[in-house]
Amino acid sequence: MTTTLAVLVAAAVAWLIAHFVADWIQERFLVTSGSEYMLLGVLLGPVPVIALVFGSDSTFSLINQETLRQLDPLMSLAIGWVGLTYGANLSPTRVLARGRGAITLSLVATFTTFAVVAGMSWFILEWVWSGDLSTVDRLGAATSLGAAAAVSSPTVLQRIKAKFDAQGPTAKVLAQSGRLDEMLGIVGFGVIFCFFHENSSSLGRQITPTEWFVISVALGALLGGLFRFFLKDEDNRDKQFLSLVGIIVFASGSAHFLELSPLLVNAVMGLAMMVGVEDKVSERILGVLERSRRPMYIVMLIFAGATWLPIPAVAWLFVAGYVVLRFGARLFSGWTSSVFLSGEIRRDIGRGLIPQGEVAVAMALNLTLVFGGRPVMAWVFSAILASVLLNEIWSARMLRGLLIDAGDIRHAATESTEAEKA
Repeated sequence: MTTTLAVLVAAAVAWLIAHFVADWIQERFLVTSGSEYMLLGVLLGPVPVIALVFGSDSTFSLINQETLRQLDPLMSLAIGWVGLTYGANLSPTRVLARGRGAITLSLVATFTTFAVVAGMSWFILEWVWSGDLSTVDRLGAATSLGAAAAVSSPTVLQRIKAKFDAQGPTAKVLAQSGRLDEMLGIVGFGVIFCFFHENSSSLGRQITPTEWFVISVALGALLGGLFRFFLKDEDNRDKQFLSLVGIIVFASGSAHFLELSPLLVNAVMGLAMMVGVEDKVSERILGVLERSRRPMYIVMLIFAGATWLPIPAVAWLFVAGYVVLRFGARLFSGWTSSVFLSGEIRRDIGRGLIPQGEVAVAMALNLTLVFGGRPVMAWVFSAILASVLLNEIWSARMLRGLLIDAGDIRHAATESTEAEKA
C-alpha cells in the first residue's frame, strides 16, 4: 500500500511538473503539448521509463498487463471517438465545395507520403530485423507506418491562425485540406485491417478483403442510421454525451470483435448520423463531440504511454529513421502537389504538413489492441508515437515560418518579438 501510494504521489508530481513545464515551453517556443500525459501513462503502466528506453524487464508496475486488457473497452472508446468526430465533420457538400488546390493537395500529399514511407519501411525492416519476419507481418507493419505518416493534424494551423491572425491563400488551402487527408488516412488504415484480417470464416470460405471493407462500411452506416433516432430529438447535452458514449462503445466493440478498425467504422457511422439531419441538431451533436475531443485525446495519450513496450537498441535506430523518413516524405509530397497544380501552391507547402496529431495516436493504439501479439508491432507503435511527440516540437514553428514567407502573417518581426515575450 505504501509503495502504491508513493508511486501515485510520484506520478502526480511528475505530471504537475511536466504539465507546467510543457505549458511554459508551448508559450515560449510555440510547440504543442501532450507529452506530459503520455509520460503519466508510462509512469502508471507496466513498463517503467528505464525499461522502456533500455529494453530491460519490468520489476514493478502499478497497472499490469491484465488490468490494461480489462481497460480495452475504454481504449476502444477513445479511438472510436476520434473516428466519429472526423466522420461527423466530413460533410460531402463541404468537401465538394473545397477548391481544386485543397483537394489535389490532400490526395497527392497523402498518397505520395504513404507510398514513400511504406515502401522505404518495407526495405528498412528487411535490413534491420534480426529474427524471422514473415512477408505478411512486414507488409502490415510497412503499410501501417505509411498510413500513420500520411495524416497531418489541422490543430496546429488553427492555433497559429488564432495567435497570429494568419490570412491568405496558403493558410486557406492548408485549412481546406486539413481534415480530408486525415479521413483518407482513416480509410486507408481501415483497408489495412481488412487485408490482414486473422479471423477465419464460419461460412465455409475465407472472407475476402473487399468483403471485409464492405462489412466495415455497412456496419458503420447501419449503426449511424439506427442511432441517429436516439439523438435528433434530444436537447440535453449530458444525455447526448451519454448516448454518444453508448453508441461509440457499441460500434467500437463490434469492430474490435470482428477485428476491424474502429476508426473506420465510427467515421462511417458519424457520417451516416449527420446525413439529412437539421442544422440545429447537427450543431448540438458536433458541439458535444468537440467539447469532449480534448479529454478523449488525453485518455488516448495516457493509454498510449501505459501500453508502450520496451524495444531493443536497434529498434530505436529504426524509430529515428522513421521520423526522418516521414519528415522528408511530407516535404516531398508538398513539392509533388505543387507540380500537379502547376505552381498554384507554394513548392515548400510541405512545411505545413508536418503535424501528425490524434489520428496517428489512435492508429498506434488500435494496432496494439488488435496486433499486439506480433513483435514487429512494438517497433511500429514506438515509431508512430515518437514521430507524434517529436513533431510537436518543431511543426508549429515550421508552419509559422511558412505562413510568414507566404505573406499570410503580416508584421512578422513585430509578432515574433511579442511571441517571444509571452
